Amino acid sequence: MLIPDHVPVLKRLTIIGLGNEMLTDDGLGIKVVRQLKNRLNDRSATFEELSVGGLQLFDHLIGTEECIIVDAIKTGTHPVGTLMRFVQSADNEPVALTSSHQIDLGQILGLARFMGAPLPKMLTVYGIEADDITTFGETCTAQVSQAIPRLVDAICLDVRSEGNASTQQSEEWQIINELVTD
Repeated sequence: MLIPDHVPVLKRLTIIGLGNEMLTDDGLGIKVVRQLKNRLNDRSATFEELSVGGLQLFDHLIGTEECIIVDAIKTGTHPVGTLMRFVQSADNEPVALTSSHQIDLGQILGLARFMGAPLPKMLTVYGIEADDITTFGETCTAQVSQAIPRLVDAICLDVRSEGNASTQQSEEWQIINELVTD
């Protein structure tokens, strides 16, 4: 993983879906990104489906002005199906976001900053409180399946408003259920 001396043209927006589609709710990030790809007509957006996180995510974060990551979240403190968002700007110290992907996002951002890599000006992580991320199965649980279209709507709303809805950085996850109605 080398950082080139010259980074080609910056991508405006990269949307990354993380997960494993063979592990029930863990695949929700990929399912959301596929729906976003069909709904967003933004030719400057790049859509990525990644089944790995951790250091492999590093290469997808550099060279983009704004990045959106969608993943399953398992806190156990929110009802299954809760929509959440976390906003991290490049100007602020990376906040530690725990992850099951080797190292967490805060560590990746810190490493990138240390290496002088061109980080996104804005990084927004969206997620749905998952029920089951370990059982083999190609479909999400019922509550997560019902929440996926609502998260797609919320992300579309944020992207179409050019991030204005999500530009408030927070030191914690924001519950965003109120952005969309059934």
